[in-house]
Amino acid sequence: MSKRLRALIVDDSENDAALVALELRRGGYDVTFERVETLETMNSALAKQTWDLVISDYTMPHFSGLDALKSFKKTGIDLPFLMVSGSIGEETAVDVMKAGAHDYLMKDNLRRLIPSVDRELREADVRRERRRIEEENQRHWHRLRALHEIDLAITSTLDLKAILDILLEKIDHLLPSSVTTVKLIDKETGELKPVACRDLNETQWKAVRRKELTRLTQIVLENKIPLTVANVQTDPRNNEPTFAIKEGLISYLGIPLIAKNETLGVIAFYIKEFHWFSDDEIEFLTTLAGQASVAINNSLLYERSRQQAIDLERSNKIKDEFLGVISHELRTPVNVIAGYADLVKEGSLGEINSGQRTILNRIVTCTADLLEMVNGILYATSLEAKAIRAQCQPVDICDFLNELRSNYGSSLDKGLTLNWEYPSDLPVLETDGPKLRHIFQNLIGNAIKFTKQGTVTISARHNSQNKTVEFKVSDTGIGIAKELHRAIFEKFRQADSSASRAYEGVGLGLYIVKQFAELIGGTVNVESDVGSGSTFTITIPVKVKAGGSDSTTCEQENAFEVNCLLDR
Repeated sequence: MSKRLRALIVDDSENDAALVALELRRGGYDVTFERVETLETMNSALAKQTWDLVISDYTMPHFSGLDALKSFKKTGIDLPFLMVSGSIGEETAVDVMKAGAHDYLMKDNLRRLIPSVDRELREADVRRERRRIEEENQRHWHRLRALHEIDLAITSTLDLKAILDILLEKIDHLLPSSVTTVKLIDKETGELKPVACRDLNETQWKAVRRKELTRLTQIVLENKIPLTVANVQTDPRNNEPTFAIKEGLISYLGIPLIAKNETLGVIAFYIKEFHWFSDDEIEFLTTLAGQASVAINNSLLYERSRQQAIDLERSNKIKDEFLGVISHELRTPVNVIAGYADLVKEGSLGEINSGQRTILNRIVTCTADLLEMVNGILYATSLEAKAIRAQCQPVDICDFLNELRSNYGSSLDKGLTLNWEYPSDLPVLETDGPKLRHIFQNLIGNAIKFTKQGTVTISARHNSQNKTVEFKVSDTGIGIAKELHRAIFEKFRQADSSASRAYEGVGLGLYIVKQFAELIGGTVNVESDVGSGSTFTITIPVKVKAGGSDSTTCEQENAFEVNCLLDR
């Protein structure tokens, strides 16, 4: 079977050109040739179509074969260039080969033509294949580098606009003469909204009617695979080609943006000339779209979380302001109720009978509970607003505990024992006395509330090695399940938060205890289990004086324990 061959013959002689063509046909080639005899016509022929080889005479009236060779080399075309001459010396032959000719032949020995052509065509194929592989490797390397650069760039920020700007800028270098658009699905409305474009007027693009080009993107979204279109101006699937025609958009590649099995939108590539996207290009751009999808998804999640945090902060602020105002306004009427109830109970407004006294006692108790709840809400909202600060003064811990102990002298039911255990040499602490008192009152109050029978023990000890004072409030009450140890220190949380719980309260006491303990530089911990009682431990650091010794200790010399069995 004849091999097709397109030959450009540079020769001033028609007969010589015909002889060369005849010899090629004898060698098994189906030759199509054109004869030119000037540099202008040679260059025109080279530009007009592709050729398999060039055969040039060496001696011509208007220019030489060397002139033809030099002009051919300037074109950069890689074709076999053979020089043929009727008479050529050895020195001239060397010059011809140095100038870049692939071979030279004598006209009276054209039998060498076929072997020379066969050899040079094979070597040209080898060079083309080698060049193709090198170009492919170079292109592959450039793409890997581009993917790496894009990955570094788009993962360096969570700002969606910055991510898309970087992405489109990099694509612009990879696909010259292209237009890129990104549309994302609005989570709230489900609509596909234009968010970014490159080499388009963004204002006009976003103003285009939503029906334009949406059929193509709809196909991409439905099938979740890339879609190529040779000409979007004429393709029947494009239900509105006006915009494409106006902007000169022709070939199209649409790729879905998918992250974690969720479709985020579509990235579209338009070429302003006829271009068929190869499998290699589609694979590369799909990989790029996958990278972009992860970055876009991270950005959307971040923005969603940030907005939720803003909304939550605003909601908490409104809630805290509401609770603060309501609590403040409740204190006045509650105090008035308590005051008038005390006046009536004491007989200041006339004698009362035992039944009335019982009811008044109940009113006083309930108003005291209500006032405690209101104060707790005020404390909690003030703590959230960072409006409470520790005001530290020297506090003699022995005097502090003695005073605290005297407040519980006659307020317990029979069957409940209050133990106080602390040595006489406790140091003076630089702390906020009122807050420390509130901590103890809350912990002791809880211990009494949740211990129907048994003991409540308040103890303190000085750890000179760690330079801390450790306070404990222990009881033999109902205890707290271990999985609730952290939750009980949260706002509005109790060990039993059900509507049918046996013990009243709004769940702010331990939250305030923890916040106050931290304000004065201490910590609070709990050890407890259901049915085994509870022990709350407050640890407060002892500040050291400038002289290097610990703070002043109490003057009492002997440690003591006081067991109080008291009636209400």
